[in-house]
Amino acid sequence: MAEIKEREECPNIEVNDIDCNCEADCERHGVCCACIEAHRQLGNLPACLA
Repeated sequence: MAEIKEREECPNIEVNDIDCNCEADCERHGVCCACIEAHRQLGNLPACLA
């Protein structure tokens, strides 16, 4: 699997945070690209895509 890359601050984090239905206390909350990448490495989908 690919390594999770450091990213610049997400320009949409405020909007994403409002719409994010994930209930986990996670550092990727609202940073959709990082969340999806992390879940792909675990072989599953985040709550927004499940």
